[in-house]
Amino acid sequence: MPDRHEAILLGVLFVLGVALFSLWPGVDIAITQLFYVAGEGFPWGETPVAKGIYWLIWGLSRLTVIVALLLWLASLAARRGWLAERRRWLGFVALALALGPGLISDQALKNHWGRARPHQTTLFGGTQQFTPALRPADQCERNCSFVSGHATAGFALMTFGWLAAPRRRARWMLAAIAVGGGVGLVRVIQGGHFTSDVFFAFYAVWLGNLLAWLILRAFRRLPGVNGIPSALV
Repeated sequence: MPDRHEAILLGVLFVLGVALFSLWPGVDIAITQLFYVAGEGFPWGETPVAKGIYWLIWGLSRLTVIVALLLWLASLAARRGWLAERRRWLGFVALALALGPGLISDQALKNHWGRARPHQTTLFGGTQQFTPALRPADQCERNCSFVSGHATAGFALMTFGWLAAPRRRARWMLAAIAVGGGVGLVRVIQGGHFTSDVFFAFYAVWLGNLLAWLILRAFRRLPGVNGIPSALV
């Protein structure tokens, strides 16, 4: 569970982000324009490095979810050992990943918000209309721009340290911000997402973690003392 200072800081940044991308939606356009070349599209997004990062994150994110789920299911049958000791922690990880990247990001937002990706808009060689981040649209049917799925995969690193002791939790959070932000930048360079898609992807994951924590606390299924597994202290 985030401490009060973290919650306040993230809350302030969220409000500032909402204000920025709502009052000045052109910020998204201006940043994407830096990587767009008329007649060529997004050439830097076609480099082997950018493509490699795209497919690496795509594969690792799915593998991580599968492994986390299988380990949790295996822990239900384990009576002792590593799996049994971490059963509740694995349950938290599986639930948080399902709620954040899964339900909130992919199902609730990407498949229903309707925001066209940069390369799909008329501004960058496409046929759809640009819409601000927080305005539901009808420019895309499924797997749309808001929010960035690849960025959520990077930000999901916070899940593995969410229940840890404060210092280790902070390291996991910083790693999540670095990886999620870096992967999100690659997607912006590729014309696959706007900057706001990356920014709000962080909060989709953070909210998923918070909901998982609240649900398991309500059912008294958090691991360890105060919800901290001994292996993470």
